[in-house]
Amino acid sequence: MAGTLFGDLILLFQMACVIFLFAYLFSKSRLYGDVISHRASFVSQLVLSIIFGLFSIYGMSTGISFYTANVNIRDFGPIVAGFACGPYVGIGAGIIGLAYRVSMGGTNVYAAAIGPLVAGVIGGMVYLYNDRELVSVPVVVLVTLVTETVISAFALVIRIGSGDPVQTVLTVAVDVAIPMIIMTTFAAGIFCYILQNEIRERRIRKEKMQLEIEVESKRNLNTIINTIAYPVYVLDRDHRLVLVNDSMSEFLGHPRNEILGKTQRDFYGSEDADRHWEMVETAYRTHAPREEEVTIVRPGGDRCTLISTSTMYTDTSGQEFLVGVIQDITERKRMDDAVKELNGRLRRAEKVAQFGHWEFHLDDGTVVASDGARALYGLQNDENTIRGVQEIPLPQCRPMLDNAMKDLVEHNKAYNVEFKIRRRTDNALLFIHSIAEYEPETHRVFGVIHDITERKRVEKNLRTVTKKLNLLSSITRHDILNQLMVLKGFLVLAKDRAKDPELEDFLVKARKSTDTVERQIMFTRDYDEIGMKEPVWQSVSMNLVRAKGNLDVEEVRFIQEPPDIEVYADPLFEKVFYNLIDNSLKYGKPHLTTIHVSFKETDNALTIFYEDDGAGISEQDKKFLFERGFGKNTGLGLFLVREILALTGITIRETSVGTGGARFEITVPEGAYRFRPDPAKPGVLP
Repeated sequence: MAGTLFGDLILLFQMACVIFLFAYLFSKSRLYGDVISHRASFVSQLVLSIIFGLFSIYGMSTGISFYTANVNIRDFGPIVAGFACGPYVGIGAGIIGLAYRVSMGGTNVYAAAIGPLVAGVIGGMVYLYNDRELVSVPVVVLVTLVTETVISAFALVIRIGSGDPVQTVLTVAVDVAIPMIIMTTFAAGIFCYILQNEIRERRIRKEKMQLEIEVESKRNLNTIINTIAYPVYVLDRDHRLVLVNDSMSEFLGHPRNEILGKTQRDFYGSEDADRHWEMVETAYRTHAPREEEVTIVRPGGDRCTLISTSTMYTDTSGQEFLVGVIQDITERKRMDDAVKELNGRLRRAEKVAQFGHWEFHLDDGTVVASDGARALYGLQNDENTIRGVQEIPLPQCRPMLDNAMKDLVEHNKAYNVEFKIRRRTDNALLFIHSIAEYEPETHRVFGVIHDITERKRVEKNLRTVTKKLNLLSSITRHDILNQLMVLKGFLVLAKDRAKDPELEDFLVKARKSTDTVERQIMFTRDYDEIGMKEPVWQSVSMNLVRAKGNLDVEEVRFIQEPPDIEVYADPLFEKVFYNLIDNSLKYGKPHLTTIHVSFKETDNALTIFYEDDGAGISEQDKKFLFERGFGKNTGLGLFLVREILALTGITIRETSVGTGGARFEITVPEGAYRFRPDPAKPGVLP
């Protein structure tokens, strides 16, 4: 009996070797790959059912008949189909095995035929119980052993019930059932072991590939974040820094190798670290991107304001990380605060001084007005960007404004205009003074407007009062001069008839006094005109020509050195040179032959030199030269000169040395002089 059992086992082992080869080839097939990844389609499962069903047929057709029993491994195909591919394949293979066994006939056919189906069902149930995964080899061996034992025991019980002798049943059990149980269990265990090795190898290959992808991904991520100027960091679930760029290393003040693997608590104070820790926990909990402005103390001790942006990142292995970007806005914040403070001051200044500023965008024709400008124009608070603002000035003022804007943009000519507007809110008529400059790079014009309504009213009233006073002064002066003329006539008549020499001397003195009074009254006329008109730009050369034309210069030469200059002065500026030349003619003879006018420009002023070669001025007289009443005649000429020049900040002083002629220096401040476009040629004035 032992020899028979051994021979049966050898035969069954040969059958198992075929199965082992199939197991290896099957583990490498695409069909099993679909099964492992749970992507097996209906067609795939049908094909697998047929394949494993054929193994059930193979196990039965190559078996050994013994005492009307067949020694085989018919249950191997269905049970491993259930273990490896699930209940559908296991049941399908079992049905094929059952059908084939029924077709073979023989005694106890149904008892034998039910075995493949039961094996397929049990294998499939174990697969489902293990979450649709192949169970471990020990479990396969145990389940197969128990299943085959139960099936064989059921078949033997059926034989006994069918009338087979007990001795025969025992012989079948020893020579058939036991080898079948052993070889089926052994074959199933080896088969599943081969599949487990393949599953393990596939997992290792996948993990290796995944690791390579992660390494490459981290390498690429590290390259990418190093191109970002802002500090960037990556944290794992344990708050450890796993990746930082160069900017982050610089921000923390440590090299990369001293940063990786550490947490934020290793670099920041407890308060800042706790706040960041909570932010990371919130991000992992909500998986929502986050951006916030925070103020922290950097590792170096500097307090800074940051915009911290973070988002979740999941790598190819499914591991989550927090990616954060830090933008240091300390300087920008400081500038924003400074701008807010300046804007606040500007708004307060606009409100107090009643002015406003505006921007005119040439591209779209809109005007951006400040609070002060909106208040002056009478616009609503929400009308920050205005279209049609040109409709606010009165119609008669619009052509002037259009021309001024055109000259500014096309010719860079100064924009400095006064116009009238009708305010929208209260329909009030206002006088506006506006100045502007053009910025070609942005195609914008920047301007300031100022309410000069009150100033205009005061100026009008002042002009009215001044006009009345001048009229009164003119009438009074006219009447006094008339009376002086009568008085002078009577003095002439009295002198002609006077016989007493002493009385005649008194009359001469009285005549001189009346002449002095007349000159002083004429001076008041000139003095009244000082400052009555706006200063204007005037040519020095033309004023010299006019002054010379009104005096008897005889043979005196006038020399002016180039260039010709225009000064911003009172319209009475002509009297400056008139009085200077008049004094040269009166006090410079008999040495006077030449009057020389020259110029010298310094960093912030222009000096006009007036020189003659006359008798000169004594050092004692120089001290009082510009005082009112000092001089041989009225003593008002140089006083008048000083007053005229002072109106626009121009000064005059006498700087001659010794008695070699007079030398006056007229200093014109920056902004009050300019060179004429066509400078006069050097030479002697006509």
